[in-house]
Amino acid sequence: MKAFLIDDEIDGVEALSSLLAQNCKNVTVIGSETNPVKAVEQIRKLQPDLVFLDIQMPGMSGFQLLEKVKDLPFQVIFTTAHNNYAVKAFRHNAVDYLLKPIIISELIEAVGKVNVLSETKSPVNDIGKLLERLAGMQGGNKIAIASMNEIVYVDSDLINRLESDSNYTHIILQDGKKYTSTKTLKEYENMLNPSVFCRVFRTCIVNLRHVEKYVKMDGGYLVMSDGTKVPVSREKRQALLEILASGE
Repeated sequence: MKAFLIDDEIDGVEALSSLLAQNCKNVTVIGSETNPVKAVEQIRKLQPDLVFLDIQMPGMSGFQLLEKVKDLPFQVIFTTAHNNYAVKAFRHNAVDYLLKPIIISELIEAVGKVNVLSETKSPVNDIGKLLERLAGMQGGNKIAIASMNEIVYVDSDLINRLESDSNYTHIILQDGKKYTSTKTLKEYENMLNPSVFCRVFRTCIVNLRHVEKYVKMDGGYLVMSDGTKVPVSREKRQALLEILASGE
């Protein structure tokens, strides 16, 4: 079984390749890539049977990558450090998902599922159906905002940005309404779709769909659709610019 590995961190690629070599003898790694744009070219060229795919990557998310190769027949096993709402839905269409750091027994089990599908000559995973399900999960997806006195359910598409305030998080909607949650910004970062919501500063996550422009002056900042200026940290700048430039 020919496998291709995609992870924006070279350590992740090397670790997974080593685990497969030691524990999954029927899997041959025919290639790997840390750049998702280049990975699209390699998948088309090498035609793997199985792709291990990271979800959150700079420049192009795993979901965006699948959009570009959805016409090809291969199985998908997601690898991610984010155990959020969307990952659970993938089990309906992807073979499996593995949380980082990858546990050997879970890797063997996931590859075993692919083996069973191959032996029974079941049809390969339908990437199109997987993406349709993802779109269904994201479209109108509501998140729970837990405050001291109530729990409010808000459509994530309406969120303009999230701002940290110590152990609390302020969620600002597009219409200016603000909710204060008892969850931390990190908890929301793990919960929200990483291809839509991006942490651009230590204390702020923005909805990329509500970004009007990026201004290079004064260290670099975003102008949101409600006119708010949001600073971009030096560490996040390059990844953010790649995402915005991709137009995805």
